[in-house]
Amino acid sequence: MIVLDGVAARRRPLALSSVSLSWGPGVHAVLGGREDGGGLLLALVAGAARPRSGSVTVLGGAAGDPDVRTRVSIVPLDPALPEALRVDETMVLAATIRGEPARDPAERLRVLGIEALAARPVRSLSLPEARAVALAEGATSSRVRVLLVEEPFVSMDPRALALLGERLRARGADGSAVIVLTASSRDAGELTDDQVLLRRGAIVARATSVGPLPGASPGAARLRVAAHDGHAARALVAALASEEDVEGVALEGTSVVARGRDAVTLARSVGKAIVEASVDVAEMRCEPLRDHEARDAPGPEASK
Repeated sequence: MIVLDGVAARRRPLALSSVSLSWGPGVHAVLGGREDGGGLLLALVAGAARPRSGSVTVLGGAAGDPDVRTRVSIVPLDPALPEALRVDETMVLAATIRGEPARDPAERLRVLGIEALAARPVRSLSLPEARAVALAEGATSSRVRVLLVEEPFVSMDPRALALLGERLRARGADGSAVIVLTASSRDAGELTDDQVLLRRGAIVARATSVGPLPGASPGAARLRVAAHDGHAARALVAALASEEDVEGVALEGTSVVARGRDAVTLARSVGKAIVEASVDVAEMRCEPLRDHEARDAPGPEASK
C-alpha cells in the first residue's frame, strides 16, 4: 500500500537519507520529532514533496499522481483550510475534489463529536478545532485509503480526543493505512500496531507493539520472530537457549517462538540474542499468552 525504496529527500532544515519502508493496512507509527524529518516523510507519502533519489509508491502509483493524492489525507500540526468558507462548505468542497458523493457534513463531523462546528466560518476556528475538522474529513472520506496524522493528541479539540483513537483504529481495520507521526512512545503504543524509530533522517529501529492485549495474562507473553531462512532461525534458537528470561523456545519452520513472563523483558532478551547470533530477521511480533497458557507454561528445563 505504501512503499519507500531507498528514499533521500531534503526540505530545509530537514533531510532524509536512504529510507526504505513498507506499510500495509493498519495503524502504524513513526516515532520522532519534526527535527528528525518526520514531517518531510509524511509530505513525501502525501505527494507534497518529491524525493531526490529513490521512489515513493502509494496505492500502486507514484505519490504525486493526481488520482493517488485524492485518496490520501494529511493532518499536519497546522492544517490549511479555506478561510472564506464555513466548515460544512469545506466538507462539501473536499468531497467534490476527492470525487466522492456528498454527505451530511454534520454527520461526518459527529464521528469526532464536533458537529456543532458545521455552521462556523473556518476563519473563526481555533487551531485545535481546525485540526479536528481536518481529521474528521479524512477519517470519514469514502475515497481516502491513506490517512497521515501528525501528533494526534497535540492541539486537538477536547471533544475529539475521547473518540480519536477508536476512529483511527476503525480506519486501520477497514483496510486503510493510518500513519501517525509522534514523539510520544506512549501515544504510539496506545494507537498503533507497529512503530519505526526515526532519528536525524534515518530509520534506526522497527518493532511491533508489545503492550498487553485484552484478555492476556499480565506479564505473560510469546514473541514470534520470522527469520529469513532456516539456518538463521536455528542460530537464533541456539542463542535464545542461554537467555535466563526466555522460559521456552520453539522452532516453527523459519519462525522462532520465544516465551517469557514479561513482554518487555522478553523483547530485550530476544533482541540481545539476535545481535549475538548476527542473524537477519524479517519481523518480530508479540503474541501474549492467555490466562490458562500462562498457568500451564512449563519452565525452561522442560521446554528448551
